[in-house]
Amino acid sequence: MESPPPPHIVAETPRSASMLSRVLIVHNRYRQPGGEDVVAGAQAALLTQHGHPVRVFERQNSEINSYSIFGKAALYFNTAGNASSAHDIGRTIDEFKPQVAHVHNTLPLISPSIYKPLHKAGVKVIQWLHNYRLVCPAGTLYRAGAPCSLCLSGELQHAIEHRCWSDSKFATMALVRMLKKHRRAGTWRKYVDLFVALNSFQKKLLVESAGLPEEKVIVQPNFLNVPALDAPRTVGSSGEFLFMGRLTPEKGVMTLLRAMASLRDVPIAIAGDGPLSPAVQRVCSCPGHVWLGQLDRSALRKRLESARALIFASEWQEGCPTVILEALSCGKPVISSSVAGAMELVQEGKTALFFPPGNIEALADCVRQLIANPQLEARMGVAALARFNEFHSPEAGYRKMTANYARLGLQ
Repeated sequence: MESPPPPHIVAETPRSASMLSRVLIVHNRYRQPGGEDVVAGAQAALLTQHGHPVRVFERQNSEINSYSIFGKAALYFNTAGNASSAHDIGRTIDEFKPQVAHVHNTLPLISPSIYKPLHKAGVKVIQWLHNYRLVCPAGTLYRAGAPCSLCLSGELQHAIEHRCWSDSKFATMALVRMLKKHRRAGTWRKYVDLFVALNSFQKKLLVESAGLPEEKVIVQPNFLNVPALDAPRTVGSSGEFLFMGRLTPEKGVMTLLRAMASLRDVPIAIAGDGPLSPAVQRVCSCPGHVWLGQLDRSALRKRLESARALIFASEWQEGCPTVILEALSCGKPVISSSVAGAMELVQEGKTALFFPPGNIEALADCVRQLIANPQLEARMGVAALARFNEFHSPEAGYRKMTANYARLGLQ
């Protein structure tokens, strides 16, 4: 079996630069960049800007492409406990001497093997709960086009039967093995000092179903490390409604496409890529609708600034959707499905209009309601910007992170 490449380590701020907490950020990046990658990078950048010595310990799932068949087979065991990761994190601790570690995703290359060395060295561990993977191998509580709670009873065999992780029975078996092993060992209860849930629904579910100690779980939505606009940009009646995200079923893409059939006179743009791209391309062949494909962050930001509103159609109980934070930072109203993460970020009639997940007619009605009421649209834009500045700006994000350190007796 070949040895995996060493983790990518980002150079840290010089040790003498600050007496503030030394922060290690641990993250296993996905093949397709997503919100978790954005959050981990934003934390590293913001803490560095404020003078904290920061090091990022990360692996890339794209590494798996270069593995031999034996290396890929070894992932079955390494997903639960990777001795190489434990060794590398131990070496990083010795070199960098962190006081606190932000742990994001560890699957499948880093593995939960890193928790024990961190705890043994006295490093305070903050676990960011980006999804529901502690109780749902898919991470989304969503399967076959509908919400799914089969594994909440603790019987994870359902996930294997339905190939819930990476659409692979073998990969799902490896993940289930990891969850069972570390539940028995009490890894998260023993070695994590603080859990950060992104909304109250997520906290309640993971306390009840994953057995996380309630006193260690706080609710804290994410921030976005971008400057807010000084004021919402006036768009006018020709402005488009914009969807941004992965083109997958749980993101509500099919619901949006069906709603667009009754919104042929409304300019709607879809930015993103994924399995449903062919369906999006077909619908967006109609005049007034456009598929933008995968845009880089700069181009996406410009498109959002010139849009009329964001359409967020997700059908799983998201944690803290980054696209909604992007909309708030641009002073844009949000037309949103009423899923957990969204309902704690935006407010009905103030910064958003809600529709039940999967309800085609209600989504279309929200779009037309905003079009019919320019004054409401303008008020919502101003309120969106104010909410971003108060709760989700870089300044708000830094206040929240340092409050977490204070909870743990750190600076």
